[in-house]
Amino acid sequence: MIRPRLWLTPVGYRADHEYVRRYWTAAIGAGAVADLLRLMQAAKRHKSIRRPVNTPALVRLGLVVGQANHLWVRSTVPPVPNELLRRLTPALRHELTQLDRR
Repeated sequence: MIRPRLWLTPVGYRADHEYVRRYWTAAIGAGAVADLLRLMQAAKRHKSIRRPVNTPALVRLGLVVGQANHLWVRSTVPPVPNELLRRLTPALRHELTQLDRR
């Protein structure tokens, strides 16, 4: 069992924001996004949960930081980084660039 902890981030999207489901799911997959959201919810409620399957991927992406039996998870989800944009369909990439211009 791990105990997720929050760390505050000034820039990002709330877990329930459409941006997270639309763009992050396209970039890293539904399972990884679901694990991230579960970790965020557990941290918010100060609950322990089993270590999610996608933890290594979330750590690699900097969305989670592992430390002994604790995982630190952001309070918000950051924008999709440039190195993951290639995983999006051309239509989603175009949509995202239009969103960034606003």
